[in-house]
Amino acid sequence: MQKMDSNTIYGNGRRYNGDEVIYRTFNKGLTWDSVAISGPNVYLGISFLNKDTGFVSGFDGNNFHIWKTINGGVTLVSITNSIGDGTIFFLKYKINGEYYGWCCHGGNMYKTTNSGNNWFQVGGAGSLWQLEFINENTGFATTGGVDMQKTTNGGLNWISYVMPTGNGIVVNDIKNFKVINSNIIYGDYGTRQLPNNSLRGIIWKSTNGGVNWGYQQPDTASPYMVYSGIEFSDSLNGWSYNIHTTNGGGPIIYTDISNNSITLPNTFVLKQNYPNPFNPTTTIEFSIPKDSYVKLKIFDITGKTVFYVINDFLLYAGNHKYTIDAFNTLGLSSGVYFYRLEATQRNKNNNVFTETKKMLHIK
Repeated sequence: MQKMDSNTIYGNGRRYNGDEVIYRTFNKGLTWDSVAISGPNVYLGISFLNKDTGFVSGFDGNNFHIWKTINGGVTLVSITNSIGDGTIFFLKYKINGEYYGWCCHGGNMYKTTNSGNNWFQVGGAGSLWQLEFINENTGFATTGGVDMQKTTNGGLNWISYVMPTGNGIVVNDIKNFKVINSNIIYGDYGTRQLPNNSLRGIIWKSTNGGVNWGYQQPDTASPYMVYSGIEFSDSLNGWSYNIHTTNGGGPIIYTDISNNSITLPNTFVLKQNYPNPFNPTTTIEFSIPKDSYVKLKIFDITGKTVFYVINDFLLYAGNHKYTIDAFNTLGLSSGVYFYRLEATQRNKNNNVFTETKKMLHIK
C-alpha cells in the first residue's frame, strides 16, 4: 500500500479469480476501485510519484519487467524486461531534472537516475520485503528476517542492524516499516511472551535512524500474536493491524539488561546511578535476592514515564546492571529525572520491593 496524499492511496494485490490488480482510492479509503491488466502478469511491487504516474515491477510469464503508467495504472508500458522480480521504490521529487529509483532483482539492487529509462546494479541487499529511501543517499530495507538494513551511499553498500532480544521477545523479525524522518522508524512483526506465557505482538521503534531499536507493547488484552502492516500520518498518529496510537505509541522499552555477578545478594538493593550527573550515558545497578518480575522505568519530574528499561520481565536472583543511552537517542532535555525499581514475587501475588532514586541529565 502506498499513500500519495491525504486522499489518494494505491495498492496491489490479486483477486480471488487470479487477476492481478492495482487498487485505488481517491477519497481517503471510503471507496476503492481497481484496474486489471489481462494476461499472466504478476505484480510484485508498486511505486507512484503522484496521482497519475507510477512504476510497477513484476512478471509477465516469460520475463521480469518494470512497467510505467501515466494514467493511474489503467495502462502499463514496459520500460525494461530484464529486472523486476522484487520490490521497487522511487523518490517523489526530481534530482537534476530526473526521478531516482531502486529495484530489487535476483538479490541485487538496481538503480535509475533518469526516471526509469536506464538501470544499473549498485549493490546486494538480498530478496527484500520492503524498500524505502528518504533521499538519494539514505535508504532502508527489510527481508522479513531479524535485521533492518541501511545504506547511506545510494544502495552501493548496506549495513545490517539486528533487532533486539530479551525481555520475553521470542520473535525478533521485522517486515513492514514506516520511516517518519531521518531518526524515527517504526516496524512490525515482533512477538513477546508475557509472564503468563501468552504471546503478544509488539511494535519496533528506533529514534536514531535504525541503529538502535526498542519496542512498544500495545494493549496486552489484544489477542494478536503479531502485527502486520504499519502506517503513520505523522509522528504521533499511526495504525497497525487492529491497533491505533495518537501519542507515537508511548514509551519505548529497551532490553539490553545483563547479569553483573554470580554472587547471590541477601537483600533488594537499588544503587545510585553512575556517573551522576551524566551525559549522555549512565549505568544503573540493582540486586534481587530471589527470582522476581521486575520493572525499571525512567520518569520525569511531572511523573510522566519517559521509557522503560525493563517492563514486567522475570529476572533471576543476582546482581544486575544496565547502561542507559536512551537519553541521547531520544533527544531528552537536560534536567532532573527519576528511576524506579519494582519487584514482584514470581507467583505475582505481592509487590515485594519498590524504590526510587533521582538522576541528573546534563548536556
